[in-house]
Amino acid sequence: MIQNEYGFGRMVFPIFFVLLLVCLPVAGLMSPEEWRMTAPGKFSTLSAEEVASIAEPLVDNGTYPSLVIILEDRNGSALYTFGMANRATGQAPDNRTTFEVGSVSKTFTGLLLADAELRGVINLSLPIQTYVPEGVTVPSWQGREITLSDLATHTSALPNVPDDFYRYQKESDPIETQAESTFRGYEEIPADLVYAWLSNLTLTRSPGDDWEYSNAGTAIAGDIVARVQNRTYPELVNERILTPLGMKSTAAGWNPELLERSAVGYRGYAPDHDEGMIIRYNEFWTPAAGIISDADDMAAYLALQLGFLDVPEELRKAVNLSHDPRTIRSTEEVDLWQSLFWDTFETEGIPQTHLKAGETNRFMADIAFVKDEGIGVVVLTNTAYFSDTHVESDVAIPLIRLMLEKR
Repeated sequence: MIQNEYGFGRMVFPIFFVLLLVCLPVAGLMSPEEWRMTAPGKFSTLSAEEVASIAEPLVDNGTYPSLVIILEDRNGSALYTFGMANRATGQAPDNRTTFEVGSVSKTFTGLLLADAELRGVINLSLPIQTYVPEGVTVPSWQGREITLSDLATHTSALPNVPDDFYRYQKESDPIETQAESTFRGYEEIPADLVYAWLSNLTLTRSPGDDWEYSNAGTAIAGDIVARVQNRTYPELVNERILTPLGMKSTAAGWNPELLERSAVGYRGYAPDHDEGMIIRYNEFWTPAAGIISDADDMAAYLALQLGFLDVPEELRKAVNLSHDPRTIRSTEEVDLWQSLFWDTFETEGIPQTHLKAGETNRFMADIAFVKDEGIGVVVLTNTAYFSDTHVESDVAIPLIRLMLEKR
């Protein structure tokens, strides 16, 4: 879905304007707690009317039941909410409404990998055979082995998921229910079965060459980075990311308190757009798509990516390392790279931009930011489509484009 959506118009800045931006003073960094207390309401790049011009039509026409939008610049943050978190009750979403962020979870996993490498716990260039459980044989291609970096850039040559995911489909079910049923694999297929699948897998090409999205590869990377530190993945996320940022409404998997605050998730891919089933990603699959969060916490996470927060030096360096482009994906209509689970692109006149889209069977999310310009956005919604309809192309990128035009 990220081929043509980066087609920004060419922007030419007068020299004096560029010099003015360089000479402007940079505000001192704030602790995560200070940011939470002082940043809300101080975002100034766009007006509420400009945000609404993009979001409201998509809610009014029924594309998205609700939209929760977090915008940030160097002055602060802003929260905009539209629509209903629950169509039956008419309840509106707010800053504490929780959502599944789907594959945005992968950026947490990438950050943990960067953090572990900087501390000497892992080496991203080493074959994963070094780190997998005893008895697991990782496939290779003509001597080329799969590395952790291959997993984190989707160049491992591993399929998206094992074939076992499709055993949950019933031919008698409608096609939309069959599509949703495959998500039960994230709940029910454990690590040992995935590693057994890996040991018996034959690669069809060399790792490191071609890009192919792999949730299985992400889950293995998350399992490895936790396993080598004698932690579970939820424990490691909490210790290395959530606690330093004060993200108390975020967790690697549903818990009763977060579930109570959840928006109702809908199946936009079904004819009646009915409610989707709740999938509780198990510990092994959570690194791929199992993070739960709310607007307040995702605002802190976005501020971390933009470099606005005063955090421990090792965390700051890990964030920067996770952003570094590692593999070229395309140079056709846009220069597109893969960082550690971040999609990273650049076009003529547009600075380097990082983003990550997420989608489960009933939620979608997106995070996008231009670090050099100090602008970013998070979008959350309570529906899924399994198609080109996504908040990334409909909301996040248009808002980034508008912010760049305004600046």
